[in-house]
Amino acid sequence: MNLTNLEKETIILFNEAEKEAEVFTYNGRLIRQINNLIKKFPDRFRLKSDNGDGGLTFIVPKQRVYITTPLK
Repeated sequence: MNLTNLEKETIILFNEAEKEAEVFTYNGRLIRQINNLIKKFPDRFRLKSDNGDGGLTFIVPKQRVYITTPLK
């Protein structure tokens, strides 16, 4: 299945009760980054599922999901 770039979403889900977030993404850079974190910290980062079309869902510590200030 060929998706357009518009269809290749990244979705981050978390709630106030749990300490982990779900990250679903098609973004190659983010996938590589999280896969590297899985290798280094398998107790904190893990692959939850693969949709078979290039989209992966990861479980990550919610505290590692944050927004930074923009560059000038």
